[in-house]
Amino acid sequence: MSIKSVMGLDWFDLGVHVVISILAMTMASSAANGPDGDVAVSMVAVASLLLLAWRRARALKRLGLSEPDNSSPHLEELESRIADLEAQHGRVLELEERVDFTERMLANQRALAPAAMAPELLPKRDQGS
Repeated sequence: MSIKSVMGLDWFDLGVHVVISILAMTMASSAANGPDGDVAVSMVAVASLLLLAWRRARALKRLGLSEPDNSSPHLEELESRIADLEAQHGRVLELEERVDFTERMLANQRALAPAAMAPELLPKRDQGS
């Protein structure tokens, strides 16, 4: 991922922006003395960041890398697929509960009725004694 794909600006543009910002902050600091100097430097720094954000947004838009709008059909399709998956997940949980219930019923039925099994399946007893 290059700096241009993230920031929209290359290293040279960012370097120029930083140098100009530092020069402007230095001039603001020397022009104002005392606590006013700190306020002036802070205001120049904020203005510089806002200008950088504006330049970045314009550059990304020009490169076609800006964030897509929320009304895109691709996003609507993905939201629809997610809703379908959530519905399917609910159905799977219901089926799992039914299978568990059926397994418990079969286990109880086998435990309660071993004599109901066919006589040929019961174990053989010795009848000679």
